[in-house]
Amino acid sequence: MKKKITALVLGAMLSVSAVALAATPEAEMMSTQQGKAAAWVDTMLVKNDPAATLKLMGAEAQKEIDVKKITAISQEMAKNMGKYKASRFVGWTRFDQGDQMMYLMSFEKEPVVRCVFLFDKDGNLQNFALSPLKQTEEKDNKKK
Repeated sequence: MKKKITALVLGAMLSVSAVALAATPEAEMMSTQQGKAAAWVDTMLVKNDPAATLKLMGAEAQKEIDVKKITAISQEMAKNMGKYKASRFVGWTRFDQGDQMMYLMSFEKEPVVRCVFLFDKDGNLQNFALSPLKQTEEKDNKKK
């Protein structure tokens, strides 16, 4: 009797864990978009190859930007922020017509930079934005 109960409990536990680990369409899309974001970081910031970065973007984005423009953006980023150091995933937001993925990055000249990737509803990278976050020193509000 104990063996049957143990087998039943074990079966129930396995079925619950299998359902909990099942990949949803959102999880698959997020994983795909993270791969594209990682490839963008690698080509644009690590390898400094803006032409290859342009190929990672969706067809609509490629109509709006050309190699000269993305090369100028890359040069401006290198001038203003310095060499890329590291990044960390912060969040993913799902919208009706697309998705937004955010990372915090670190550069030589800018220790904290927010990087936002915008994807269309099909998961194609449409745009990106890097904005340094300036840290302000808190003033001591306490009067001594």
